[in-house]
Amino acid sequence: MHWFRKGLRLHDNPALVACLEQSPKQVFPVYVLDGNCYQLLRCTPLRANFLVECLQDLDSNLRNLGSRLYVLEGDPTVVLPEKWKEWNISHMSYEEDETGEPYAVARDETIVAKAQAANIRLLSECSETLYPLQEYAAKAAKGKGGGGTVPATMTGFQKLFGSMPTMHKCLPSPTKEDFPAMKDDQDQKYLPPQKPTDLPWPRGIPKSQVDSLWGPQDCKNLTPIVHGGETLALKALKESLKDANWVATFDKPKTSCTSLRPSTTALSPYLSWGCLSPRQVWFALDEAIARASKAATKPPVSLHGQMLWRDFNHLMAYDANKESPGCWNKIEGNKYCRDVPWDDDPKLLEAWKTGQTGYPWIDAAMRQLAQEGWIHHLGRHAVACFLTRGDLWQSWEEGAKHFEAQLLDADYALNGFNWMWLSCSGFFYQYFRCYSPIAFQKKNDPSGKYIRKFVPELKKLPDKYIYEPWEAPTIILEKAGIKLGKDYPRPIVDDHSVISKENMSRMKEAYDAHKAREAQAATAPKKQRR
Repeated sequence: MHWFRKGLRLHDNPALVACLEQSPKQVFPVYVLDGNCYQLLRCTPLRANFLVECLQDLDSNLRNLGSRLYVLEGDPTVVLPEKWKEWNISHMSYEEDETGEPYAVARDETIVAKAQAANIRLLSECSETLYPLQEYAAKAAKGKGGGGTVPATMTGFQKLFGSMPTMHKCLPSPTKEDFPAMKDDQDQKYLPPQKPTDLPWPRGIPKSQVDSLWGPQDCKNLTPIVHGGETLALKALKESLKDANWVATFDKPKTSCTSLRPSTTALSPYLSWGCLSPRQVWFALDEAIARASKAATKPPVSLHGQMLWRDFNHLMAYDANKESPGCWNKIEGNKYCRDVPWDDDPKLLEAWKTGQTGYPWIDAAMRQLAQEGWIHHLGRHAVACFLTRGDLWQSWEEGAKHFEAQLLDADYALNGFNWMWLSCSGFFYQYFRCYSPIAFQKKNDPSGKYIRKFVPELKKLPDKYIYEPWEAPTIILEKAGIKLGKDYPRPIVDDHSVISKENMSRMKEAYDAHKAREAQAATAPKKQRR
């Protein structure tokens, strides 16, 4: 049995290859629809639809090889042992989850114990980062006389990456000859779901308590920015890297976040769900840059740099959870996160989530997230800053939960890292640098095309007022068919320039308090510190 989890692909899948190399009489490729896993616990119809498309494509690709995908449903620690017995399984392979996501850790510990009791040989591999996270940690530990720790800066991580051995080449996709001949199987019970509503709800949680409550009506007319599956992922990779000079000169800060089409590769959802191998992306970038006639940009802003950021984020989650299991995506117990005393105002949070803040640029980005499951990274920066240290002073934990539900590329490690960074709770500490919800994009999109698309109630406003409708004279608003407070909300905070400075003072106080706690802990007697 090969248990597909995040690695929803056939190419460069070492765990699948390890299973096929056992040469058994039959291999059962399995996916378990588990409502409690990270991918489904908080999940909008868009994310659910993406998973459905991934599973359908995976099944189709397996059938082309004379196999198929068996889709089970329920708690993997229960349903997998049942199938081991029913199908006479001797080996099971799977992609290892290294970051320490709490539910995955507990699930896998139970699976390992049950496999040992059932005399099932487990084969696990790591291929969701360029190098296994344990290898990064081991290499870092050898530094500084053997007492080195993993680097907590991108500069430090780049040095660590540069010291790693030659990266393994990608494994080819299996062929028909690699799969043992299957017995005739007419059982329709284990087919992939046909639509998002076929997916299970989290176990033991009433629907009223699920963060992203939705039903069949919400699954109609979905408009994702990308569709799921390995087949489309490989096509998108080839297409996005066709222009070698564009690849070579890519500079992430210079890409446009107000373009109505992605100005980046938009490959992140495929990497997040494992439809693409990170090593395949890395080597594809190498090949494209080798064809280019222009000089290549360098990490961290280059496309290679984006892959390094991804591994760095995963390593930080791995290291934090190793010291304090389950702390990532949380404030408490997270050694990389400052304990900032955020406010808790459900009305402010809901206005932000639904794109009803009264700031058109912020609302447009939040509505794009809801409609397409994606926002450009600078848009993510702006809305995250606005929610936390910039304007609303709400906890980044709440923002991270919302992104986890909404983003097609939601990733346990990257999501927590980025929210700590953008709220200045960890990694990035220049809290005096604050995104303006008004001026930030005026220079890039002076006519407000992006706002007019995602906030259509403002589409008739003149360019002069598209970012600040409250500044428009009454006659202009009437002509545009807008009554503030009715057709479009008034600003949720009166003056960004004032509130952002007040919040900078609050952040300074939080930083000073954090330093005082650290100094006190450092001078406390060892027994007291324990």
